Amino acid sequence: MADTNIYINDLPAEMDEDTLKALFGAYGTVTWGKVFQGKGKPSSSGIIEFSSVEEASWVVENVSGNIPEGLSAPVTITFKKAKAAGGGKGFGKDFGKASLLGALMGKMGGGDRWSPYGGGGGKGGGKGTGETFDAETEAMLDQWVQAKRSRDFTTADSLRATLRAQGVDPDKVR
Repeated sequence: MADTNIYINDLPAEMDEDTLKALFGAYGTVTWGKVFQGKGKPSSSGIIEFSSVEEASWVVENVSGNIPEGLSAPVTITFKKAKAAGGGKGFGKDFGKASLLGALMGKMGGGDRWSPYGGGGGKGGGKGTGETFDAETEAMLDQWVQAKRSRDFTTADSLRATLRAQGVDPDKVR
């Protein structure tokens, strides 16, 4: 689905935000950009927001799979992922045994139910949607959870904004 935000993979590991914005500024008006360092990987990735869908579409169609001017290797460019539909019925990481039994028996009802075993709407019910994401997004989601648990809200907020820019709402999937 066309959007003003594009996701770029296979960037050099030493790429920084200013260089990323300048590099893709040659293809349109960049309004925002962010680089994600690939921890332990030889490459990084990034998100660029263009001022129009037309600019972003042109880059996805014409630059993806090619070597952008200023780089020495091809990059993969896609539109950011669309937000997940639905509010999640507990099929996430906190999906408990009682919920599984209820689901198997056709008893998965409204979110107002409370169960001490999770899956309803109560504590431990799990907000997960059961979606799977690429390894990098999963790692960012795990970092976000860890930052929240350790009360590092600056990092958690930054990761939340980054994930939302990719079309993933961590509050709904974790």
